[in-house]
Amino acid sequence: MIDANSQFFAILTNVGMAKQANADALGIPWLITQMGVGDANPNGLADPPNPVPSASQTKLINEWRRKPLNQLKIDPINPAVIIAEQIIPADEGGKWIREIGLYDADGDLVAVANCAPSFKPLLSQGSGRTQIVRMNFIVTSTGNIQLKIDPAIVLASRAYVDAAILEVLPKNKTAGQYTRVKVNDRGVFVFGDNPETLAGMGIKDTYTKIEIEAMIAQASALPVGTMVGFPLNKIPPGFLEIDGSVKNIAVYPDLAAFLGTAFNKGDEGAGNFRLPESRGEFLRGWDHGRGVDAGRAIGSYQAEEIREHMHYMAARYAGGSGTSVAATVQLGFSGQPETNSKTSGVEALNGDAMGGLETRPRNLSVMWCIKAWNAPINQGVIDIAALEQRVNSNEFGRLLNIQKFTANGTYIPTPGMKKVRIRIVGGGAGSGGASATTTSQTSASGGGASGSYAEALLTAADIGASQSVVIGRGGIAGTASGTNGTGGGTGGATSVGALLSAPGGLGSAFAPAILTTAYALMQAGFPGAQASGGNIVNMAGNPGQPGISVNASTLAGHGAGGPLGSGGFGTGTNGPLSPGSGYGGGAGGVAVGANLPARGGAQGADGVAIFEEYA
Repeated sequence: MIDANSQFFAILTNVGMAKQANADALGIPWLITQMGVGDANPNGLADPPNPVPSASQTKLINEWRRKPLNQLKIDPINPAVIIAEQIIPADEGGKWIREIGLYDADGDLVAVANCAPSFKPLLSQGSGRTQIVRMNFIVTSTGNIQLKIDPAIVLASRAYVDAAILEVLPKNKTAGQYTRVKVNDRGVFVFGDNPETLAGMGIKDTYTKIEIEAMIAQASALPVGTMVGFPLNKIPPGFLEIDGSVKNIAVYPDLAAFLGTAFNKGDEGAGNFRLPESRGEFLRGWDHGRGVDAGRAIGSYQAEEIREHMHYMAARYAGGSGTSVAATVQLGFSGQPETNSKTSGVEALNGDAMGGLETRPRNLSVMWCIKAWNAPINQGVIDIAALEQRVNSNEFGRLLNIQKFTANGTYIPTPGMKKVRIRIVGGGAGSGGASATTTSQTSASGGGASGSYAEALLTAADIGASQSVVIGRGGIAGTASGTNGTGGGTGGATSVGALLSAPGGLGSAFAPAILTTAYALMQAGFPGAQASGGNIVNMAGNPGQPGISVNASTLAGHGAGGPLGSGGFGTGTNGPLSPGSGYGGGAGGVAVGANLPARGGAQGADGVAIFEEYA
């Protein structure tokens, strides 16, 4: 009996809680699609008891209508609350509404509620109305619940339509003429303005006035190879310090063509050249036949030298036999005085050494630089150091062509190809079948593993004239007949000649029947062997998710995804098979509810080989 003490509430069922936990843990979407209503009075009592929602419910007590939802949204006040709404038209009814249930895309009851009894009349009874049934229920997270409704099969309330129109129609706008306007996805004007710059108009393939002035200021008419001394430790755009370092020909083709191998020492490596060394050196004009510095080759180095010369200095000693006379002599080039005693004769005098480590004139220290490239537009726009690093790290050139193989064949490089990026993935595994069940049994198989993945960047020389390509097929679906069946098949290996190989994933096992009072995890597919041959990455596939059976509830395992494909979804009791998608994705498992026939598994996705060719 309903009175002032009656309680009305909504809860998630055990199946709903398990599915939400699985969606939160795996980050997969959970789609709630239908609402059912019932009178909770299967025996036709005049005053039936108030139904009390139970988490163990898998169906309503006496459901008389189940239709798609009209609206599913998050409560704007409490983000942990989901609001589900359904409209019952005036020509349906003639029954009481005492219980409400929500069903997901697999047909499972995931939430249940009771409500104050409400009789929904028919027009033929002389009183008809369009009735809105709304359920609010709390979830731990709304992040993975898909708020998606098919507008083609539902009715809309007037309040919903009014709100939708208000969202579309713009509010008051200022009338005027605009050179740039913004519209929404319905083509309705949102706002307009009148930018005064090219950037404001969204034009990006040009330069601003300031950028053009800066380029003109930095532009230089000096030819490549010009040497300039700069009095600061700053290298202007377009120049390199003349420091004897090794540079890449591909980065500085103009300078490489100008210098050639004139300053190479033989250890530069292929594709490189060496700059001359100017640090700590004076520059001297080439003799070029004049005869002042004869025999010198241009660009050659010369050691320091002092021109040959003589210094003469003597002291005379006067005195007779047996007489010692001391003489003090001051050297003319600022040497230290030397005092000797001698009776007679002439003797040369030696002064102490003086001066530094080299002979030099007065000078100003500068950084000698060489013009490295011609185009003025490069100055300040291209980061040459970063460009050189990219070339040295063997990065790509211009994209020439893409060849994709989804079946066995022969890869023949496109003319002009210098490098090729190869990506291959093995076939995804199939999922196992699931056993037939009795009224006290369920069954759910796991998902198949994804194929292994390899990626490499190779040269035309590595490839040669051609390479055979073998594409691994997706693993076959597991079978099921009664209580017997097979697991999902292993995916085939994808290979490019003897260069790269990517094995397929392993299939999930056949799922036997499990008592509804038991708990079980059904084995999913394991990854195959790790791929080989890739110089960028070699990796094994991902494992599938196990099948789950808990208290008469089932959740089939999802297939594993990879870099180029997605795994199939675990299929509910009444859901369609879900094979792997894309390339190399594992198949989703299948579920069998109580007292249902056996179901076969799904097939994995085929592998692929992709060749990105660069000039």
